[in-house]
Formats: sequence, structure tokens, C-alpha cells
Amino acid sequence: MKTHRLILVAVCVMVLAGAGAAQSVDAFFGFNTLTANHNDQFPYMGGGFFPSVGGDLVLFNTPLIGAWGFGGEVAWRGKQMAYINSFGVFPVRPILYDFNLVWEPVSLPRITPVIELGVGAESLRVYSSQFTCGAFTGCTNYQSSNHLMGHLGVGVRLYLTDHIFIQPDAHLYVIRHNIEFQVPNARRFGIAIGYTLRASPI
Repeated sequence: MKTHRLILVAVCVMVLAGAGAAQSVDAFFGFNTLTANHNDQFPYMGGGFFPSVGGDLVLFNTPLIGAWGFGGEVAWRGKQMAYINSFGVFPVRPILYDFNLVWEPVSLPRITPVIELGVGAESLRVYSSQFTCGAFTGCTNYQSSNHLMGHLGVGVRLYLTDHIFIQPDAHLYVIRHNIEFQVPNARRFGIAIGYTLRASPI
């Protein structure tokens, strides 16, 4: 869970650092599932419940191109999955995190479409019964296999109040050297609940 904490801290720092200059600050928690193509010779990457947490800063709002800023999100498999290969059965947990440019092309009174484009990584944690300890990492009972990935996300924020929204969304991950599953991409679908803090009018 240390990666989750680091990402959450990074998102909080980003939100706090940019809150003064931002047009709006958004934070959200999501409920998702993951799908992927399946190579019969390797375990299936998709399936299961994937919670997610993220946030963004909308820094600029122009009449011609809409509003845009920066954001980040992390999604992880809620329950460890069984990874079966020729060496045995291993409990693993995929974690997907990304950092994006965020674009809101239009903003209607209660509806805001959101498009995200960025980079991140897939971290596949392989758990064992033994702990290894390091000076900087502390003690962990897993090893990580990390792969660079590209990310594209689209969603629609539906505001229930001036600040609270729900957001159905879809995400495409293009994963480099995804050797453990032998599929080049995965797709995440879900719905998020969030809060928008808007800049006060001058």
C-alpha cells in the first residue's frame, strides 16, 4: 500500500500547491472494473474490483479552447489475484497510476465533459510470505514489476450540487512490455464521486 500512499500524498501536494492559482480543484474516488484481451498462454489481466483515487487542478479557462490543467490518478485491484504460470501460483495485485493533461472543452451548468491524456506506469506486485527490508523502502512482502504506459481517459461530470459530482468514465492504458500478461493494452470502466472547489469570483 506504500505506492498508494505516495500517490495520494503527491495528489494532495499538487492540489494544495495549485489551489491558490487554480480556476477549480477536483478530488474524486472511483469504483471500477478492468478488461483486457486474453492470451490463452498467460493469466487474464482483467476482472475484479478496482477502486481509484485522484484529483486535478484546472488552471486556465479560455473562451476558444475551454478549460485545462493537470491531474493524477491511481487505481488498484481491491483483492489480490492468483497469477498462475509454469513456476507455480502467486498472489499479485496490479496497480495503475497516471499523470495527465486535463481538458474540459465546454462547461454547462450541471455537465462538464473531461478528457485526460498522459503517461504513467503499471506496477504488478508479486506477494510472498517473507519480508525484505531496506533503508528507504522499509519492510515489504512483495516485489514489483513496473511497466511504462500511456493513458487516455474520457468522462462526464454530472453535478448534483454546485460542488458534488458523479462521473461515469472510461480509460485506455497502452502498456509497454506487459510481459506478465502479454497484452498491449487494458481498459478501465467505472464511476467516480467527487468534489469541486471553485475559485471565488473577484
